[in-house]
Parts: sequence; C-alpha cells; structure tokens
Amino acid sequence: MPYLELPDGVPMYYEDHGAGRPVVLIHGWTMNTTFWAQNVPALSEGNRVINVDLRGHGASGKTDDGHTLAQYARDIRSLLHHLSLEDVSLVGWSMGTAVILAYIQQFGCAELRSVTFVDQSPRFLDSAGWEFPLQGGYSQSDLAVFVQAVKHARPSVIKPFIAACFAETPPDEVIDAVYAETTKMSTSAACAIWYDMAFADFRSVLPEVTVPALLIYGAHSKIFPGPLEEWLAVQLPAAKAVRFEHSGHAPFSEEPERFNEVLSDFL
Repeated sequence: MPYLELPDGVPMYYEDHGAGRPVVLIHGWTMNTTFWAQNVPALSEGNRVINVDLRGHGASGKTDDGHTLAQYARDIRSLLHHLSLEDVSLVGWSMGTAVILAYIQQFGCAELRSVTFVDQSPRFLDSAGWEFPLQGGYSQSDLAVFVQAVKHARPSVIKPFIAACFAETPPDEVIDAVYAETTKMSTSAACAIWYDMAFADFRSVLPEVTVPALLIYGAHSKIFPGPLEEWLAVQLPAAKAVRFEHSGHAPFSEEPERFNEVLSDFL
C-alpha cells in the first residue's frame, strides 16, 4: 500500500496501475479510491493510472487540517512531483472536478495534458442569473441546514444524497455499503470541505483551462440538473461534451463500459 507523506506530515494513500501516459483519478466528496473499481482495469490497459485518496478520505491520514479545495489541489501537485509525472491527465468526479479547477487556478496547465470533468458545476450556490447551482437551487440557508444535519444526523441526510446520485435508486444494501465508505472521513472534515466547496466559484477559472477537456455528464443527474455540459463546453477553450443518457451523477458507475470507452478514446 503506497503512501506519500505530504509536506505537513499527512500520509496520502495512492494506487499505481499500468504503464503509459499518466492519468490521475480524483474522487468525489467523502468518497475514495474504491469507487473507481469498475474503471481502473480498463483504463490501465493503455495508461498509467494513479488512483488517490485525498487527505482525510479512505485510507489516507485523518486530520482536521487542510480541508480546502486549494489544499487538496496542492496535495495532488505534491503527488505528481513525488512520482515525477509530466504531461498528466486529471480526471475528477464531482468534487474531484473542483479540485482540478483549484489546481489550475493555482498552477495553470503547464504540467497537464488534459482534464476530464464528471458531473460537477463550477458554482454550488444560487446567484442572480446562474442556471446551474447544486440540485437546481441551493441557498446559504439550504447549506446551513444540510451541514447541521450532517453533524447531528449524518445517515439521515447522506443516505438520501447517495440515492440521489443515481438515475435509478440503488438497493438499500448498496446505499449502506457506499455510506460505510463515506464514514471513513470524519464528520468535521466532511463539513469543512463541503463549506469550502459550496462557497467556491470557479467560473472565472474556466478560460484558463487551455488543455483539451472532456465533459462527462449524466442526462438524469439530480445533483446538477440541466444541460450544464453544454454551457461548460462554450466556456472552455477546448472541450468535448458527452452526455450519458442512462446515468445520473455517477456515469463511471452507472454506465462503466461506455465510460471506460469514451475516456480511453479521449486519453
């Protein structure tokens, strides 16, 4: 089990599969490396696939420090340098996309070959004229209520959130298994990064994404409803949008074979 000790001493777990051009998979909020299980074998047939647990998540070190998108992005950069990776393709699901945008905001695209965004908006909160907030409408009051519920009744809000990630509601045992994985992250850390992500606004960063971008979005996403990928494709200098007609928020899991084919072709 390889670990990188980050500059502040936090151990960061990662997996290294295959050979070829490097691809780094960045998971979503409270998730971890296990969620890419249906994708790593196919992707690593022609690429070197680095699958990572962000700090506080999965098998990485548990800490109350550094739970911001900016710090997660710096942690990813530490991993790239540790492994001497160049010409890297970053693939981010949900919060993982926000981490990619935070990376580009700080470091630009000089070390990157491409990026892939999987069902994520550059802004969570409502604002005047903004069509793509979380769940179609997310106010600061909604944010406060959600975080309080996570703190005091975590399963009561996270299990419905997990169910909403899919076009078709999974069986209870699947929801319970996913929830168990999310609890590998402490409640305090989960709330800290959720707040940071909710108040982030990366719309101004989009023109800085100068490398090719693949946009994979679910046609039935309840997390980010609407043709968000079409709007993003206009904002990004070099983007290709692909809609997954049978998916919600997790196309890599709901349509894994097509996801692997589309991503592999892009890479």
